[in-house]
Amino acid sequence: MLPNHFHGENPTSLARNNCNVCSESLRFTHSIAYFYLTFNSIRTICRAYMHNDIPMVAFIVFAYFSYFIVDHCLTVFNRLPSDEESPKKELLKVTIWSLTSAIMFGFAYQFSTFMGPTVVFLMYGIAIVSSAILFYAHFIYDAQRGYKAFCSVKSIKILQFPAPADRDVDPDIKTLEEV
Repeated sequence: MLPNHFHGENPTSLARNNCNVCSESLRFTHSIAYFYLTFNSIRTICRAYMHNDIPMVAFIVFAYFSYFIVDHCLTVFNRLPSDEESPKKELLKVTIWSLTSAIMFGFAYQFSTFMGPTVVFLMYGIAIVSSAILFYAHFIYDAQRGYKAFCSVKSIKILQFPAPADRDVDPDIKTLEEV
C-alpha cells in the first residue's frame, strides 16, 4: 500500500507515521504472543504438577523465563552500535546462544522420554545443527564481517507519485533520495 501524498506534506513524516503504525501493531502482536505463551506455560505446569512430573515443571519454568531473557538480550544487542566491539556485546552473544541452545536441547531431552529412537536422534540432530548455526551466525560470521549488523536495513525508498498539474509543488520539500 503506497502512501498518499498531499500538497505540502513531507514524505519523511509519512514514512515516520507508517513506521509508528507498524511498531504499534508489532507491540500488539507481541502482547498476544506473550499472553498465549504465559497461558500455555501455566496450563502445562499445572498438568505436569498434577501428574507429579517435577522435571517437566522445572523445564517449563526454565524455558519460559529463558525465552524472555533471550528476547530482552536480542533487543539490547540490536540497539548496540554494530561497528564496535565491546565486552557487553560478547556477553549478550554468549547469553543468547547458550540459553537458546539449552532450550532446544531441553526440548529434545523432554520429548526423548516417550519417542522412538529415530525421532530422538532426529530431535537431537536438529538441536545440534540449530545450535551450530546460531554459534556460526553470532561468533564466526559477525567476526568476519567486522561486527556489522546481522540483520539491518540498508536504505528506505519512498515512492512518490507526481503531483497533478493544477497543484503547486513546494520546491523546498526534499525527498529521502535528495537528503
